[in-house]
Amino acid sequence: MQWSQILLGGVLMVGMGACSGAHEPNHDRTAPAVATAALKLPQVNVAGLLPLTIDEISRRLGPRLPVPDALLDPTRAPSIHTNEQPDSTVLFQHRGLAIVVAYDAQTRQVNELMLMGSNENELMARSGLQLSSPEYLVLPFFQRQHPTRFMGLRVLALALSQ
Repeated sequence: MQWSQILLGGVLMVGMGACSGAHEPNHDRTAPAVATAALKLPQVNVAGLLPLTIDEISRRLGPRLPVPDALLDPTRAPSIHTNEQPDSTVLFQHRGLAIVVAYDAQTRQVNELMLMGSNENELMARSGLQLSSPEYLVLPFFQRQHPTRFMGLRVLALALSQ
């Protein structure tokens, strides 16, 4: 009698486990929550900023801020071999996104935008940029002291470089 009760109890436990779904593979139950969270992040139309002047960008993004030394682009160091003056750069904080804008001080024309951050996918999603766009080029850049550490994305208008 005891063996039959143990056998019946074991069958019931196996049956309950089969119906619980615990043994089935996780069908990425957290993906909708992550996707929803990514959709809720504020977005900035970065491609729409490229043809604007620095003054027009200021009207859209808010006040210009000084660029901290930690955010300076390592490829923009002034050259000691030429008399060329470096372009002006300013920082904007807009909707939680740090955007460094490099522009020509005389013409006020924007040369490039740099989106600062450590997550390339998040920067791409929040800026609305597409890698395959024929209008601009998106390039990653890295810290000078740690060349394998991602620092942000550089966005260059292709029409300006032709």
